[in-house]
Amino acid sequence: MIIRRLRPDLTGKIGDGDRLRDDLGLDSLHSMELFSEVTEKYEVDIEVEHLQDVRTVGDVVSFLETVLV
Repeated sequence: MIIRRLRPDLTGKIGDGDRLRDDLGLDSLHSMELFSEVTEKYEVDIEVEHLQDVRTVGDVVSFLETVLV
């Protein structure tokens, strides 16, 4: 999982409800790395303004579902 590569110190299960910043400790640099890897892995272009509402792991999954359809 990309998040585990960014934060190898995290232990336990990462769930859809986990907040990227508050629960997983992703700072703005981690977030940019996360979305950079997502765009590369899934070969999609992501507009920065669409990322404003992405706050949880579930939001990332939902966002990918909309751009991959």
